[in-house]
Amino acid sequence: MTTTFHAAAPKLRSAVVVVAFYFAVCWMLLADEHAYWGAFFVLLVALVVGAGVLRSLGLLRRNGQPASRSQSQAAPQISIQAAVDVHSADPEDPQHQRARFLGALGHELRNPLNSVTGFSDMLLGRVDGELNTEQERSVRTIRASAERLLRLVSTVVDRAKLEAGTLRLQQQWVAPDELISEAISFVRSRVEDTSVIGGGSEDLPRIFVDRHRTVHSLVSLAVLVIRSSGTDIVMRVAPPRRDQVGKGFVQFDLMATLENSSADTLALVERLEKPLSRSDALGLEVAVARNVIEAQGGRIWTEAGTAGSFRVCMTLPTSAR
Repeated sequence: MTTTFHAAAPKLRSAVVVVAFYFAVCWMLLADEHAYWGAFFVLLVALVVGAGVLRSLGLLRRNGQPASRSQSQAAPQISIQAAVDVHSADPEDPQHQRARFLGALGHELRNPLNSVTGFSDMLLGRVDGELNTEQERSVRTIRASAERLLRLVSTVVDRAKLEAGTLRLQQQWVAPDELISEAISFVRSRVEDTSVIGGGSEDLPRIFVDRHRTVHSLVSLAVLVIRSSGTDIVMRVAPPRRDQVGKGFVQFDLMATLENSSADTLALVERLEKPLSRSDALGLEVAVARNVIEAQGGRIWTEAGTAGSFRVCMTLPTSAR
């Protein structure tokens, strides 16, 4: 329409000039002859014709111009509706939906569980008075159960986020002996009838890891070894070494002695390599532990020694990825 207007504009200008000149000449001639009524009539016709021409030009110009403001505002509404339709036609991935749902559910479950552990610590700290032996044992059982549920909730949420690829590690520089000390305290609270011995080398380099999840991984592996062997366990940090490409790493060793070395070794290796083969919480914890360690550049494997000795090894790099 704009092209049509530009093409017709020169012709309209010529016609307007000719008509205006014609009426002007007629008006002057009649005025010179003192025919005022005739001059007035010619002037009136010229005004009517001019108004009609201007009205036609205005309509033609409006048809050739872009849409008005109200019409231009309607265009984004159509675009927004189209975007909504596209979004509705391409729904969120089910794994992302599950991870997001479990994340929100985990947040709601952690709040009351944290309250239980907090009030348990207050009671054990004798804030409200002394506790007898039976009361202290009950409070410690309550606290251990709450911690167990907290770890289970975190494991389920982390597993869903790992499957969806949305897990974000909160990495920081940590001393390896601090990780061992924290892990030993958690293992002792979960397995009370087993001795857990810790050890480490001096002047170990700090490692860049997610502290909470790395400690939880050590605890899961230690509990797996204890339940598989039924004996005491030693957790230690070996001196730093370098791999074949020259990258430094720190190795954590979880050592135990198996009573039935061949059968127990095969069972432990199967639980470690295929942790989800059994439908239990420990298998889920071990699976998440392996994924978390590998996401931080480390790895987990097993080694069998002499006289029934067995070792689960876990390495983590000494440099940030």
